Amino acid sequence: MLRLKIKELRNEISVRQLSEETGIRWNTLNDMEKGTAKHWPPEHLNTLMRYFGLKNVSELIEYVDEEATEA
Repeated sequence: MLRLKIKELRNEISVRQLSEETGIRWNTLNDMEKGTAKHWPPEHLNTLMRYFGLKNVSELIEYVDEEATEA
């Protein structure tokens, strides 16, 4: 499963504050952070990469092996 690292990246700021600063709706960010979003629009991923100053997509997205975490 792919997971966004939004919670780790946003540190001390709230989802609402991140929303205000990026222009991405707070409930969209919240769903993306919790892993309940049905899709991740490329423009949102690009906005988050720029906002956090990331150079590699692996700094934003990680692969989590669900089978390994269930064992």
